[in-house]
Amino acid sequence: MSQRVPWKESNLALIGSDLDHKIKAAAAENEEQWQGLNEAPGRKVWRIEQFKVVPWPEDQYGKFHKGDSYVVLNSYTEDGSDALLHDIHIWIGSESSQDEYGTAAYKMVEADDSLGGAAIQHREVQGKESPLFQSYFEELTYLEGGADTGFNVVEPTKDKPHLYRVKGTEKGMSLTQLSLSKSSLNTGDSFILFANGSNVWLWNGESANPDEKARANSLAESMCTQGTVKVLDQGQGDEEETDFWDYLGDGEIQEADDGDEEVDEFIPLLFKLSDNPDEEPEQVAEGEPVKVRWGSPSPKIDRSFLNENDVFLLDAGWEIFVWIGTDADRSEKLMAMGKADSFCKQDPRKADLPVSIVKSGWESSGFKAFFSE
Repeated sequence: MSQRVPWKESNLALIGSDLDHKIKAAAAENEEQWQGLNEAPGRKVWRIEQFKVVPWPEDQYGKFHKGDSYVVLNSYTEDGSDALLHDIHIWIGSESSQDEYGTAAYKMVEADDSLGGAAIQHREVQGKESPLFQSYFEELTYLEGGADTGFNVVEPTKDKPHLYRVKGTEKGMSLTQLSLSKSSLNTGDSFILFANGSNVWLWNGESANPDEKARANSLAESMCTQGTVKVLDQGQGDEEETDFWDYLGDGEIQEADDGDEEVDEFIPLLFKLSDNPDEEPEQVAEGEPVKVRWGSPSPKIDRSFLNENDVFLLDAGWEIFVWIGTDADRSEKLMAMGKADSFCKQDPRKADLPVSIVKSGWESSGFKAFFSE
């Protein structure tokens, strides 16, 4: 059995690579999953399994295994138009392999080709998803294991419940499945212990955010369909709930994670990318500081810096954009995600940022907000 290499060690060198050949062999000739994509608005999710694209059950939408990579398509129309618009995302689990990540990136370009090249492509990393991606689902749930690890989905039971950490922000809510241990708890978050519809506990760390606690309580109530949620607050008699602690066993409660933004202001930077993979991106322009991700960039970068014959990268602080000129060919499309990937590996701030690939004439409003005509 070949070694399972983590996705973050991948350089996404797809064209002509061994991974390239494996994907093409697995695809046979045409990818049947891309048939009929341009027919109606809606959302579709696929998981990458052994270099193939496999439909994900609709009742599992919003649930992702940490060891897997997925392709997500959102098709929609805008007011006053019947034209279908598309966003294609690849979602990369924290324990996904480079083969799965590479295949997902390759298949995203395939799907875009089948849609006439009009889709906006995005890379999403577990726990750092863009607001757009989070808007597709009521909450995101990160499950253990994955298709390539031989992991079998095990439903929670009264004997072996599941423990989830709840993260609620202005962007959305996520649940991460953790090992059943006291050491999985920390003082800054809320946690749900779920056995079945009548056995649900909510434990809040002493410094958990009030809004996050409220969101977690609503979610726990929705899970407890046959009883009442047992709400426990750290240091307020929670030690008396012996059933809860018996499930978690030994260990020590951890200190709160630092969940705050490390950067509260950023200067947008525009780089020109070279066809030479060994050549560093060339900075060609910058804007004025933007406050967190919600600020409006002003004054903006002059759009004349974008040359239709070249590929550019915009580092917007909380998201990376790669812009492809009109004359870009298929090989440049395939290299675009790899170039963004390499750029993101240069420092920890950029490592897990959402990445969007936009084409001239099909730019997203988020990208266009940084430029003036």
